[in-house]
Amino acid sequence: MKKNTILIFIDWYKPGYKAGGPIRSVSNMVDALKDHFQFYIVTRNTDYLETTPYSNINTNQWNNIDNAQVFYLSKENTKRSTIHVLIDEVQPDIVYCNSFYSPYFSLIPIHYAKKKKIKTILAVRGMLSKGSLNVKKAKKRTFINFIKWVGLFKKITFHATTNEEKQDIENTFGKQPTVIVANNLPEQKTYSFIEKRKTENSILLVSVARIAPEKNTLYAIEALKNCKSKVNFDIFGPIYNQEYWSKCLKSINELPVNVNVNYKGALPHDEIDTTLQQYHALFLPSTGENFGHIIIEAMANACVPIISDKTPWRNLATENVGFDINLANLKQFTTTIDKLASIDETTFNEMARNAFLYAQQVTNNQLLIEQYKQLFQL
Repeated sequence: MKKNTILIFIDWYKPGYKAGGPIRSVSNMVDALKDHFQFYIVTRNTDYLETTPYSNINTNQWNNIDNAQVFYLSKENTKRSTIHVLIDEVQPDIVYCNSFYSPYFSLIPIHYAKKKKIKTILAVRGMLSKGSLNVKKAKKRTFINFIKWVGLFKKITFHATTNEEKQDIENTFGKQPTVIVANNLPEQKTYSFIEKRKTENSILLVSVARIAPEKNTLYAIEALKNCKSKVNFDIFGPIYNQEYWSKCLKSINELPVNVNVNYKGALPHDEIDTTLQQYHALFLPSTGENFGHIIIEAMANACVPIISDKTPWRNLATENVGFDINLANLKQFTTTIDKLASIDETTFNEMARNAFLYAQQVTNNQLLIEQYKQLFQL
Protein backbone atom coordinates (compact mmCIF):
# COMPACT_ATOMS: atom_id res chain seq x y z
CA MET A 1 0.00 0.00 0.00
CA LYS A 2 1.37 3.41 -1.01
CA LYS A 3 2.15 5.73 1.91
CA ASN A 4 0.85 9.29 1.79
CA THR A 5 3.59 11.86 1.23
CA ILE A 6 4.33 14.74 3.60
CA LEU A 7 6.61 17.54 2.39
CA ILE A 8 8.11 19.42 5.36
CA PHE A 9 9.62 22.91 5.17
CA ILE A 10 11.89 23.92 8.05
CA ASP A 11 14.64 26.57 8.19
CA TRP A 12 17.17 24.27 9.91
CA TYR A 13 17.39 20.50 10.16
CA LYS A 14 19.86 17.72 10.94
CA PRO A 15 22.85 17.59 10.98
CA GLY A 16 22.27 21.09 12.38
CA TYR A 17 21.56 21.43 16.09
CA LYS A 18 21.88 25.13 16.98
CA ALA A 19 18.21 25.94 16.30
CA GLY A 20 17.27 23.58 19.13
CA GLY A 21 13.72 22.34 19.65
CA PRO A 22 12.13 22.55 16.17
CA ILE A 23 14.86 20.32 14.68
CA ARG A 24 14.22 17.73 17.39
CA SER A 25 10.43 18.03 17.01
CA VAL A 26 10.54 17.28 13.28
CA SER A 27 13.25 14.61 13.53
CA ASN A 28 11.36 12.78 16.30
CA MET A 29 8.10 13.02 14.34
CA VAL A 30 9.71 11.54 11.22
CA ASP A 31 11.25 8.68 13.22
CA ALA A 32 7.96 7.90 14.98
CA LEU A 33 5.78 8.02 11.85
CA LYS A 34 8.11 6.54 9.21
CA ASP A 35 5.95 3.41 8.90
CA HIS A 36 2.85 5.47 8.17
CA PHE A 37 4.05 8.28 5.86
CA GLN A 38 6.73 9.06 3.28
CA PHE A 39 8.65 12.16 4.37
CA TYR A 40 10.45 14.76 2.24
CA ILE A 41 12.12 17.75 3.92
CA VAL A 42 13.34 21.05 2.46
CA THR A 43 15.80 23.05 4.55
CA ARG A 44 18.92 25.25 4.44
CA ASN A 45 22.40 23.84 3.89
CA THR A 46 23.73 25.69 6.97
CA ASP A 47 23.05 25.54 10.69
CA TYR A 48 21.37 28.33 12.65
CA LEU A 49 23.54 31.51 12.77
CA GLU A 50 26.12 29.83 10.48
CA THR A 51 27.22 30.65 6.90
CA THR A 52 29.43 27.61 6.20
CA PRO A 53 27.48 24.75 4.54
CA TYR A 54 27.43 21.30 6.13
CA SER A 55 30.41 19.26 4.95
CA ASN A 56 28.63 15.88 4.97
CA ILE A 57 25.60 16.56 2.75
CA ASN A 58 25.00 17.21 -0.96
CA THR A 59 23.69 20.73 -1.52
CA ASN A 60 20.76 21.39 -3.89
CA GLN A 61 19.85 17.72 -4.22
CA TRP A 62 18.01 15.07 -2.27
CA ASN A 63 19.87 13.29 0.54
CA ASN A 64 18.71 10.15 2.34
CA ILE A 65 18.89 11.25 6.01
CA ASP A 66 17.64 8.68 8.51
CA ASN A 67 13.97 8.18 7.62
CA ALA A 68 13.44 11.04 5.14
CA GLN A 69 14.61 12.48 1.83
CA VAL A 70 16.12 15.89 2.63
CA PHE A 71 16.85 18.70 0.14
CA TYR A 72 19.44 21.21 1.41
CA LEU A 73 19.10 24.60 -0.27
CA SER A 74 22.12 26.84 -0.85
CA LYS A 75 21.66 30.52 -0.03
CA GLU A 76 21.58 31.38 -3.77
CA ASN A 77 18.95 28.71 -4.44
CA THR A 78 16.69 29.71 -1.55
CA LYS A 79 14.10 31.47 -3.68
CA ARG A 80 10.44 31.36 -4.62
CA SER A 81 10.93 29.54 -7.94
CA THR A 82 12.91 26.70 -6.32
CA ILE A 83 10.23 26.22 -3.64
CA HIS A 84 7.59 25.96 -6.38
CA VAL A 85 9.69 23.45 -8.37
CA LEU A 86 10.24 21.23 -5.32
CA ILE A 87 6.53 21.15 -4.45
CA ASP A 88 5.71 20.25 -8.06
CA GLU A 89 8.41 17.56 -8.07
CA VAL A 90 7.34 15.85 -4.83
CA GLN A 91 3.58 16.26 -5.44
CA PRO A 92 2.86 15.84 -1.73
CA ASP A 93 -0.45 14.99 -0.11
CA ILE A 94 0.40 17.46 2.67
CA VAL A 95 2.72 20.47 2.97
CA TYR A 96 3.81 20.94 6.60
CA CYS A 97 5.60 24.18 7.64
CA ASN A 98 7.43 24.93 10.88
CA SER A 99 7.71 28.66 11.38
CA PHE A 100 5.23 31.48 11.71
CA TYR A 101 7.46 34.09 10.11
CA SER A 102 9.82 32.38 7.63
CA PRO A 103 9.35 33.63 4.02
CA TYR A 104 10.93 30.64 2.26
CA PHE A 105 9.99 27.88 4.67
CA SER A 106 6.41 28.91 5.51
CA LEU A 107 4.92 31.88 3.68
CA ILE A 108 5.88 30.95 0.09
CA PRO A 109 5.22 27.19 0.48
CA ILE A 110 1.82 27.87 2.11
CA HIS A 111 0.80 30.31 -0.64
CA TYR A 112 1.79 27.91 -3.43
CA ALA A 113 0.35 24.79 -1.75
CA LYS A 114 -3.01 26.52 -1.30
CA LYS A 115 -2.93 27.56 -4.95
CA LYS A 116 -2.34 23.91 -5.91
CA LYS A 117 -5.09 22.81 -3.49
CA ILE A 118 -2.68 20.76 -1.36
CA LYS A 119 -3.63 20.25 2.29
CA THR A 120 -1.45 22.66 4.31
CA ILE A 121 -0.47 22.48 7.98
CA LEU A 122 1.43 25.12 9.96
CA ALA A 123 3.19 24.38 13.26
CA VAL A 124 3.75 27.74 14.96
CA ARG A 125 6.37 26.26 17.34
CA GLY A 126 5.60 28.50 20.32
CA MET A 127 5.90 31.71 18.30
CA LEU A 128 2.44 32.96 19.32
CA SER A 129 2.99 32.63 23.08
CA LYS A 130 2.86 35.84 25.10
CA GLY A 131 6.54 35.51 25.97
CA SER A 132 7.53 35.21 22.32
CA LEU A 133 5.20 37.96 21.07
CA ASN A 134 6.60 40.40 23.65
CA VAL A 135 10.04 40.23 21.98
CA LYS A 136 10.10 42.72 19.04
CA LYS A 137 6.44 43.33 19.81
CA ALA A 138 5.61 46.10 17.30
CA LYS A 139 7.27 44.31 14.38
CA LYS A 140 5.43 41.06 15.11
CA ARG A 141 2.08 42.79 15.55
CA THR A 142 2.50 44.51 12.15
CA PHE A 143 3.32 41.17 10.51
CA ILE A 144 0.30 39.42 12.07
CA ASN A 145 -2.03 42.20 10.95
CA PHE A 146 -0.66 41.94 7.40
CA ILE A 147 -1.10 38.13 7.35
CA LYS A 148 -4.72 38.53 8.49
CA TRP A 149 -5.36 41.22 5.87
CA VAL A 150 -4.09 39.11 2.95
CA GLY A 151 -5.72 35.96 4.35
CA LEU A 152 -2.62 33.79 3.83
CA PHE A 153 -3.44 31.44 6.70
CA LYS A 154 -7.12 31.05 5.87
CA LYS A 155 -8.23 27.48 5.14
CA ILE A 156 -5.06 25.90 6.51
CA THR A 157 -4.76 23.65 9.56
CA PHE A 158 -2.75 24.85 12.55
CA HIS A 159 -0.75 22.29 14.52
CA ALA A 160 -0.70 23.16 18.23
CA THR A 161 1.49 21.07 20.50
CA THR A 162 -0.42 21.93 23.69
CA ASN A 163 -3.89 23.17 24.63
CA GLU A 164 -2.23 26.42 25.71
CA GLU A 165 -0.76 26.84 22.23
CA LYS A 166 -4.20 26.19 20.72
CA GLN A 167 -5.44 29.06 22.89
CA ASP A 168 -2.55 31.27 21.68
CA ILE A 169 -3.53 30.58 18.03
CA GLU A 170 -7.19 31.35 18.74
CA ASN A 171 -6.23 34.52 20.62
CA THR A 172 -4.43 35.65 17.45
CA PHE A 173 -6.76 34.39 14.71
CA GLY A 174 -10.08 33.91 16.47
CA LYS A 175 -12.08 30.67 16.56
CA GLN A 176 -12.26 30.27 12.77
CA PRO A 177 -9.10 28.31 11.91
CA THR A 178 -8.87 24.54 12.30
CA VAL A 179 -6.46 23.85 15.17
CA ILE A 180 -5.44 20.27 16.00
CA VAL A 181 -3.48 19.50 19.15
CA ALA A 182 -0.73 16.87 18.84
CA ASN A 183 1.89 16.97 21.57
CA ASN A 184 5.54 16.98 20.55
CA LEU A 185 7.13 13.56 20.32
CA PRO A 186 10.18 12.88 22.51
CA GLU A 187 13.22 11.17 21.07
CA GLN A 188 13.03 7.38 21.27
CA LYS A 189 16.17 6.34 23.13
CA THR A 190 17.05 3.79 25.78
CA TYR A 191 18.31 5.35 29.00
CA SER A 192 19.66 3.81 32.19
CA PHE A 193 19.47 5.52 35.55
CA ILE A 194 22.91 6.38 36.90
CA GLU A 195 23.29 7.71 40.44
CA LYS A 196 25.20 10.98 40.78
CA ARG A 197 27.80 12.11 43.27
CA LYS A 198 26.79 15.11 45.34
CA THR A 199 28.12 16.98 48.35
CA GLU A 200 25.87 19.01 50.64
CA ASN A 201 25.54 22.78 50.05
CA SER A 202 26.93 22.42 46.54
CA ILE A 203 25.23 22.06 43.15
CA LEU A 204 26.13 21.77 39.46
CA LEU A 205 23.61 23.56 37.24
CA VAL A 206 23.40 23.52 33.45
CA SER A 207 21.46 25.38 30.75
CA VAL A 208 21.20 24.10 27.17
CA ALA A 209 19.39 26.75 25.12
CA ARG A 210 20.17 29.64 22.83
CA ILE A 211 21.26 32.85 24.56
CA ALA A 212 18.14 34.95 24.01
CA PRO A 213 15.52 36.94 25.96
CA GLU A 214 12.90 34.19 25.43
CA LYS A 215 15.18 31.70 27.16
CA ASN A 216 15.72 34.15 30.06
CA THR A 217 19.48 33.60 30.37
CA LEU A 218 19.94 36.96 32.12
CA TYR A 219 17.11 36.19 34.56
CA ALA A 220 18.79 32.87 35.42
CA ILE A 221 22.07 34.65 36.21
CA GLU A 222 20.25 37.29 38.30
CA ALA A 223 18.61 34.51 40.34
CA LEU A 224 22.06 33.30 41.41
CA LYS A 225 23.13 36.62 42.95
CA ASN A 226 21.69 35.82 46.38
CA CYS A 227 22.53 32.11 46.48
CA LYS A 228 24.33 31.07 49.68
CA SER A 229 25.45 27.62 48.42
CA LYS A 230 28.41 26.77 46.24
CA VAL A 231 26.95 26.96 42.71
CA ASN A 232 28.52 26.10 39.38
CA PHE A 233 26.37 27.07 36.37
CA ASP A 234 27.48 26.06 32.86
CA ILE A 235 25.68 27.65 29.92
CA PHE A 236 25.54 25.89 26.54
CA GLY A 237 23.94 27.44 23.45
CA PRO A 238 24.50 29.73 20.48
CA ILE A 239 24.58 33.48 21.19
CA TYR A 240 21.57 34.79 19.30
CA ASN A 241 21.69 38.36 20.59
CA GLN A 242 25.12 39.90 21.29
CA GLU A 243 23.71 42.94 23.08
CA TYR A 244 21.72 40.66 25.38
CA TRP A 245 24.80 38.52 26.02
CA SER A 246 26.76 41.66 27.02
CA LYS A 247 24.14 42.26 29.74
CA CYS A 248 24.58 38.63 30.85
CA LEU A 249 28.36 39.09 31.09
CA LYS A 250 27.90 42.23 33.18
CA SER A 251 25.62 40.32 35.54
CA ILE A 252 28.09 37.40 35.74
CA ASN A 253 30.79 39.85 36.88
CA GLU A 254 28.55 40.94 39.76
CA LEU A 255 28.05 37.44 41.18
CA PRO A 256 29.37 36.50 44.64
CA VAL A 257 32.50 34.33 44.99
CA ASN A 258 30.49 31.19 45.81
CA VAL A 259 28.82 31.29 42.37
CA ASN A 260 30.75 30.35 39.24
CA VAL A 261 29.23 30.77 35.73
CA ASN A 262 30.89 29.49 32.53
CA TYR A 263 29.86 29.85 28.90
CA LYS A 264 30.61 26.62 27.02
CA GLY A 265 29.43 27.39 23.45
CA ALA A 266 26.84 25.46 21.44
CA LEU A 267 26.37 21.79 22.32
CA PRO A 268 26.13 19.24 19.48
CA HIS A 269 23.08 17.02 19.85
CA ASP A 270 25.08 13.80 20.06
CA GLU A 271 26.87 15.16 23.16
CA ILE A 272 23.72 16.09 25.10
CA ASP A 273 23.36 12.88 27.11
CA THR A 274 26.99 12.59 28.22
CA THR A 275 26.97 16.30 29.11
CA LEU A 276 23.74 16.25 31.13
CA GLN A 277 24.97 13.24 33.10
CA GLN A 278 27.62 15.49 34.67
CA TYR A 279 25.11 17.88 36.31
CA HIS A 280 22.57 17.82 39.11
CA ALA A 281 19.96 20.17 37.67
CA LEU A 282 18.81 21.86 34.48
CA PHE A 283 18.22 25.56 35.18
CA LEU A 284 16.01 27.03 32.45
CA PRO A 285 13.54 29.75 33.55
CA SER A 286 12.40 30.44 29.96
CA THR A 287 9.46 32.69 29.12
CA GLY A 288 7.71 29.83 27.34
CA GLU A 289 8.22 26.37 25.84
CA ASN A 290 5.61 24.56 23.79
CA PHE A 291 7.44 21.35 24.71
CA GLY A 292 11.04 21.86 25.81
CA HIS A 293 12.86 18.77 24.51
CA ILE A 294 15.86 19.57 26.67
CA ILE A 295 13.68 19.38 29.81
CA ILE A 296 12.68 15.77 29.09
CA GLU A 297 16.23 14.90 27.97
CA ALA A 298 17.54 16.36 31.23
CA MET A 299 15.16 14.28 33.33
CA ALA A 300 16.03 11.17 31.29
CA ASN A 301 19.65 11.82 32.33
CA ALA A 302 18.71 12.21 36.02
CA CYS A 303 18.94 16.01 35.94
CA VAL A 304 16.33 17.68 38.13
CA PRO A 305 14.59 20.52 36.22
CA ILE A 306 14.35 24.00 37.73
CA ILE A 307 12.13 25.71 35.16
CA SER A 308 9.40 28.34 34.81
CA ASP A 309 5.71 27.51 34.90
CA LYS A 310 5.49 28.48 31.20
CA THR A 311 6.01 24.95 29.86
CA PRO A 312 3.75 21.86 29.65
CA TRP A 313 5.67 20.34 32.58
CA ARG A 314 3.75 21.56 35.62
CA ASN A 315 3.34 20.65 39.30
CA LEU A 316 6.70 18.92 39.29
CA ALA A 317 7.30 19.46 43.01
CA THR A 318 4.16 17.50 43.96
CA GLU A 319 5.65 14.46 42.19
CA ASN A 320 9.12 15.18 43.61
CA VAL A 321 10.68 15.33 40.13
CA GLY A 322 11.64 19.02 39.91
CA PHE A 323 10.43 22.60 40.25
CA ASP A 324 8.28 24.82 38.01
CA ILE A 325 8.22 28.36 39.38
CA ASN A 326 6.35 31.54 38.51
CA LEU A 327 8.67 34.05 36.82
CA ALA A 328 7.25 36.84 38.98
CA ASN A 329 9.05 35.24 41.91
CA LEU A 330 12.80 35.53 41.26
CA LYS A 331 13.52 34.94 44.95
CA GLN A 332 11.85 31.51 44.79
CA PHE A 333 14.31 30.39 42.12
CA THR A 334 17.15 31.44 44.42
CA THR A 335 15.76 29.62 47.47
CA THR A 336 14.96 26.52 45.36
CA ILE A 337 18.56 26.31 44.12
CA ASP A 338 19.87 26.65 47.69
CA LYS A 339 17.37 24.05 48.90
CA LEU A 340 18.41 21.54 46.22
CA ALA A 341 22.07 22.30 46.90
CA SER A 342 21.61 21.64 50.63
CA ILE A 343 20.38 18.03 50.33
CA ASP A 344 22.65 15.02 50.59
CA GLU A 345 23.52 12.53 47.87
CA THR A 346 20.91 9.91 48.86
CA THR A 347 18.03 12.40 48.98
CA PHE A 348 19.12 13.96 45.70
CA ASN A 349 19.29 10.62 43.91
CA GLU A 350 15.75 9.76 45.07
CA MET A 351 14.54 12.91 43.32
CA ALA A 352 16.77 12.30 40.29
CA ARG A 353 15.33 8.77 39.94
CA ASN A 354 11.81 10.18 40.06
CA ALA A 355 12.73 12.61 37.27
CA PHE A 356 14.20 9.71 35.26
CA LEU A 357 11.01 7.64 35.63
CA TYR A 358 8.87 10.67 34.73
CA ALA A 359 10.82 11.08 31.47
CA GLN A 360 10.37 7.35 30.70
CA GLN A 361 6.62 7.76 31.08
CA VAL A 362 6.57 10.72 28.67
CA THR A 363 8.79 8.97 26.11
CA ASN A 364 6.72 5.78 26.02
CA ASN A 365 3.32 7.43 25.58
CA GLN A 366 1.79 5.61 22.59
CA LEU A 367 -1.23 7.94 22.47
CA LEU A 368 1.01 10.58 20.86
CA ILE A 369 1.30 8.55 17.64
CA GLU A 370 -2.50 8.50 17.35
CA GLN A 371 -2.61 12.30 17.71
CA TYR A 372 -0.31 12.67 14.69
CA LYS A 373 -2.35 10.24 12.61
CA GLN A 374 -5.32 12.49 13.34
CA LEU A 375 -3.30 15.61 12.44
CA PHE A 376 -2.26 14.17 9.08
CA GLN A 377 -5.50 12.43 8.19
CA LEU A 378 -6.40 13.08 4.57
